[in-house]
Amino acid sequence: MSYIQHSLSDSEVLLYKARFPWFYYASAWGALILLGVCGVVASAKIETLLVVPLFALGLALFLAAMVPIWTTEIGVTNQRLIYKRGLLWRNTQELQLRAIEEVKLTQGLLGRLFNFGRLELHGTGVGDIALPSLADPVGLRKALQDGMTAAAQQAAAGAAPRVERAPQDPSRSAA
Repeated sequence: MSYIQHSLSDSEVLLYKARFPWFYYASAWGALILLGVCGVVASAKIETLLVVPLFALGLALFLAAMVPIWTTEIGVTNQRLIYKRGLLWRNTQELQLRAIEEVKLTQGLLGRLFNFGRLELHGTGVGDIALPSLADPVGLRKALQDGMTAAAQQAAAGAAPRVERAPQDPSRSAA
C-alpha cells in the first residue's frame, strides 16, 4: 500500500497522483541496456574482465535513476497536497489546499513539447514546496485548483450555518 493511500483520512479522496516523465524511465533502461551490450561486446572482442564492471556501472546508473522514482509519491486529495520521498528515511511535505496562495508552473519549450514541467507551491504560513519535474504538470495544477475550489466550498458550507445560527439575547426576545 502506498504512503498516500495509507495516510488518507476517512473523509479524504485521492483526486490526482503525479507521475514522472517517460524519459526518466527511458534513460535508466537505456543506460542498463547500453552498458550491458557494451560489456557483452567487450567480452567477445576485447577483454572478458570488462563484462562485470560495465554491467555493474549500468546497474548503478539504472538504480540511481529509478530509486528516486520508485520512492517518490505526489498526490492531491480533496483536502491537501502530499509529497513523500525516501526509501529508508521518509521525508514528507503536506500542504492544506485551503492554505495554498500560488501555484507556479515552470515549463520550457521542451517541456511544452514533451509535456513535463515543475510546480512550485506557495502557501500561507508554511515554506514553499518545489516539486521535481513531472509529467502533465498542467493536469496536476488543474487538480490542485479543483481541490482548492472544493476545499473553499466545504469551508463556506461549514461556516454558513454557524453564522446564521448566532445566539440571540433572551432578554430581547421578551420585549
